[in-house]
Amino acid sequence: MHLARAGVLLRSKPRTGPVSSQLRFASSGNHAHPDGAHSSPEAGFSTPFWRNTLLLSLLAVSFYKWAPPRDDDAYLTRWIAHYSTPPDTWAELNEKHMLQSQQVTDNVTVQARATRPGIIRYRYPQ
Repeated sequence: MHLARAGVLLRSKPRTGPVSSQLRFASSGNHAHPDGAHSSPEAGFSTPFWRNTLLLSLLAVSFYKWAPPRDDDAYLTRWIAHYSTPPDTWAELNEKHMLQSQQVTDNVTVQARATRPGIIRYRYPQ
């Protein structure tokens, strides 16, 4: 009898009481200040968003105006060329890799085509 009673208690439906009504009334209130002061977010072109937009646009225009032309050898281009690997080094590495790959392919082909040597069997070996 105790198990049946425990099952009924576990299956009881959730109650709707003063807590749910308090939540409903709490979300529908007037949030005005008691003294009547009204504060709204700052509006206009003096907000941080517009300030940052103006600064970024000025920076982009100044970079475009004073940037070196494409054919000019700029400092950054020289620095990258100094620390990059020369193209002939890459060509040598590619050729070496190609030769090693060809050698591995030849070895695999030889092993795949390998057969046991023929055996000569004599009818009367004595």
